[in-house]
Amino acid sequence: MRALIVGLVMVGGGAAVAAERLPTFPRNTDYSEARRSLVGLGYVPVTLPGSDQCAEGDGRCQGRPEMSACAGTGVGQCVFVWRSKSGALVEVVTVGENNPGVSAVRCRANCQ
Repeated sequence: MRALIVGLVMVGGGAAVAAERLPTFPRNTDYSEARRSLVGLGYVPVTLPGSDQCAEGDGRCQGRPEMSACAGTGVGQCVFVWRSKSGALVEVVTVGENNPGVSAVRCRANCQ
């Protein structure tokens, strides 16, 4: 009986994490502003294994350990990864080479 109760508590705890909502930003919000908001909400930057290396002088990702990937051509899309206090992983996608703006926020794991 004790194992069943522990199992139910663990399942219930996982459901709470899964119900976490994604942060939202108006389209084209400057990434620097979105980044400050995420820190204020308690998110921390995540460096994923296998992430791209930021090219020297690339202002989109310089000093941003959360950068997972940045395109070198096209619309200059980048993906940045953040973790919430409860463990949800969120991707913030930006476009633009000079002043990157948020184009999407996606759940990577443990969120809605």
